[in-house]
Amino acid sequence: MKDGFPAMIKRAFKWHWNLLFLGAGVAFGLLSGRPDVALPALAAGELLYLGTLGVNPRFQKVLVGMKWTPPPAITGQDQNQRYNKLISFLERPDAARFAMLRDRCAALLELRRQMDTEGTDDTSGNAFRGDSLDRMLWLYLKLLHQKTGLARFLHSVNPDEIKAELATSESQLHQSETSDQTAGQESRLTTSIKDRIKTIRERIANHEKAQTSLDLAAAEIEKTEQQIIHLCEVGMTTRDSAGLSSRIDIISEGLRLSENTFSTPGLDGLLDDESAPAILSGSLGGTSQVEPGRRAMEG
Repeated sequence: MKDGFPAMIKRAFKWHWNLLFLGAGVAFGLLSGRPDVALPALAAGELLYLGTLGVNPRFQKVLVGMKWTPPPAITGQDQNQRYNKLISFLERPDAARFAMLRDRCAALLELRRQMDTEGTDDTSGNAFRGDSLDRMLWLYLKLLHQKTGLARFLHSVNPDEIKAELATSESQLHQSETSDQTAGQESRLTTSIKDRIKTIRERIANHEKAQTSLDLAAAEIEKTEQQIIHLCEVGMTTRDSAGLSSRIDIISEGLRLSENTFSTPGLDGLLDDESAPAILSGSLGGTSQVEPGRRAMEG
């Protein structure tokens, strides 16, 4: 270890388990009625720990390895990649739908800037509008992403085939139970068929749940699209930043709740990030921002 003895003792002393046991020992000593005995014994044990295990090179390596390091900052390139990953996952109609909404918001935002150029300069207000629209469009895009995932899952599963498997299994179960009546006990075959039927029914229930989630997602997307357009139009004609901020927070929270409702474990790594890429405010400019939606509309 390159650290000196004082640094090693300090690191061992600040180990969270040591602090926990030390605090508990002090509390116990004070409540025991004999602090004159308990506290010296606790101090002796602490000195023994610091003087033996606390300076052990292997233990010090463990403590150094446990030190928390902050996660790397999210770069514009990372955000660009996440944005393009979501766009590329969408079906063409949904990619075109997102592109049209994004372009409409961008056009209204540009109109607001032109109005401010001709009148009062409102640079901070325009930046606020752009960042807010970025956040809502990002959440809207993630909802479209999840809707696409649900649709693809439903397309990959044939419910009629599952129901046919259920009917076959139930017929086999009936035959097996009839044989068991003669033997006077349930066979392992019957138990196995029952387990299979339980799994098939769970598959059917999961498919029905996914269909319900898809219907809800479609309805939420329709609602959210209208909310974003309305808020965008209101934001272009008002200078009440506080009122606009309140509306944005309400809609954004509703979007997050919708997103959590339809999220799937396989998307957690992609969808956990709450920071929105600069969809309208500039850093996603060029082909990375425009081309996916344009290709979808042209296709």
